[in-house]
Order: sequence, then C-alpha cells, then structure tokens
Amino acid sequence: MGRLTRRYRIILQENDTNKEMWSATTSQLQNIIIIIAVVMAIGFAIFALFAWTPLHNILPGYLKSEARSQIVDNALRVDSLHHEMQLRERYYNNIARILTDDIPLDSIILNDSIAASLDSAQSWTPDILTKSSPESEAFAREYEKEEQFNLTMLPTHSDGIHFHIPIKGTIIKVYDPTQGHYGIEIEAASARAPITAVLDGTIVACSHTISNGYVVVIQHNNNFVSIYRNVSDNLRNIGDKVVAGERIGTVGTAINDIVKFELWHAGVAVDPMKYIVF
Repeated sequence: MGRLTRRYRIILQENDTNKEMWSATTSQLQNIIIIIAVVMAIGFAIFALFAWTPLHNILPGYLKSEARSQIVDNALRVDSLHHEMQLRERYYNNIARILTDDIPLDSIILNDSIAASLDSAQSWTPDILTKSSPESEAFAREYEKEEQFNLTMLPTHSDGIHFHIPIKGTIIKVYDPTQGHYGIEIEAASARAPITAVLDGTIVACSHTISNGYVVVIQHNNNFVSIYRNVSDNLRNIGDKVVAGERIGTVGTAINDIVKFELWHAGVAVDPMKYIVF
C-alpha cells in the first residue's frame, strides 16, 4: 500500500535555462483512479451515443418493427417503380421502332398468328382434309357474289369495333411484311385530301421527316395503334384526343400525294385491308 501512495513529482522545465514551468505531485494510486475515470467516461459516452441516437439501429436486434416495416415498404416501392420504368422503356422503344420501321422481319412472321386469330370471326379457312364438291363450290361463288355489297359482311373486329377509312383514294401498295412493308400505300383521290383517324384515340407521337413529311401515331383502345405517314399541314399535337373520322391533317408533300398507313395490334403489324373497307 505504501508503494501505491508514494508521492512523485512531475516537472516541466525549459530546456535551455532549466527554468521550472509547471510541476505537479501524484502517486500510482491517483494515476490508476484517473485512468479508470477516463475509461468509464469514454464507455459512458459510447453507451449514450448508441442508446439515445439513431445509431442504435445498426445494432442487431435493436431495429423497431415500425422502422423495419417502413424499410420493407420502401424496398417494394422501389421495385415497383423499377418495373414500371422497364415497361415504359419497352413501350417507348416499340414506338420508336414503329416510327423508324426498325421491326425484325422474323418477329412479324412468327407473331402474325395473333392477327390471324383476331380475324377468325370473319375469316373462313376450308378444311384441307375435306374435298368440296362442284355443287358446294358453285354455291359458295354465288353466295359471295350476292353478298359482296351486303353491309353485314363488312369486316369488323370481334369486339364490335368499326374502323373509319383514313383517306379516300386508290391502294397502290398492299401489306407485305416479307418485303419489309408493314402497311399499305394509298394515293389520294384529290390533292390536299383530308386524312382522318380510323378510331377514337390519343395522339402519342408526331414528328416530321424529310422523306415522309409528318408522321402521326394514334393509340386506340384494345391495343390498336395506327400510323399515318406523308401528312402535310398537321393539325394535331401529342396528347390530343381524336374521334373516328376526325381530321388530323391533309395528304401530300412536295414529292407525292400518297399516304402510308399502318395498323398495329399488341405490338404486331396487321393487314389494314382485313379491318377496313377501302
């Protein structure tokens, strides 16, 4: 005990003159007490930092249930936003491909079965395993001749959609995806003839090119999209609502008076002549 209480003197003096600047007396017991007090103060400071500040959330088992629920909810929201952004990016990419005719040929051929299934209500394919008789063939020809101008035989979509003609004129080029032609070309019956919307919808794109004039894209219900190329005097803007038969512009550029019309369903080009009576 006497060794612990033995007094020591700590002196600070100037090196050159040996003048005493500061001095203090201490013992081993006092040093031990000071060290213990400093360690306890540091420990209490660390405890207070984690006990009364948000830092305790990083410790295992200290995260509150409300905070954990909020973190999970935020993670789900971020995942949903990421998924929505991917869908929108795909949609805009499809619109850009439609505008630039950058559609892979093989996808059009493979997916054309979708368009064929939509036309099943008005398309009739004979059974290839059954050979028709001359009498049935003659009856079919006579029936088609009689019903040629019957309004009930007009092609309509299975959901009862009736398409309006985009422009009056003569079809000079038909739908042929194997040749990279995903629509039809119509030569207007008169100069500056009006171009009209084929269905109710919303203008989703409108751009101008040197070769095709204005290109107008309309989004319709039932996943239909119609595209009108070689439009002059465009009368509509992106976001405008249109109804079937409403004028969206006039035909023609300095080159010709031919409208290039395309009809798409669910991202697949379909033959407009199967839906519209020209």
